[in-house]
Amino acid sequence: MIFVPLLHYFKCKNQYSGNEDGMRYLLSPGKRSVPDPDGGEGAQKEEAILTVDIWPDPWALDRTDPALRRQMVFPLTDEGRAAAAEYLSSAYSTDLALWKQRPSILDCEPWSPPPKDEDAESVESK
Repeated sequence: MIFVPLLHYFKCKNQYSGNEDGMRYLLSPGKRSVPDPDGGEGAQKEEAILTVDIWPDPWALDRTDPALRRQMVFPLTDEGRAAAAEYLSSAYSTDLALWKQRPSILDCEPWSPPPKDEDAESVESK
């Protein structure tokens, strides 16, 4: 059963991660800048958000191919928390086959970012 903590947990700047039968997920509170319609031209204001990342087993988020990761952003409110919980439940039930076919950690290698091209970096620095 997918569990999402109460809103107060996220307002205290805590992250929450879980795993539901092959679907890993991470909920992270944060802030983003959005245009402020009341502040005049070019004005920005900060908005509290809840970011939800999901990816398949067996690796951690940073070791999973970016093509397999999904991310959604919700407002950091009770409604946003409920929408995040609904998103996790629907993502799990919609792609049940994807989560069930996860490979064993012994049968695959973790993803790693491609190496930086040193020639391109030396040209850019000149």
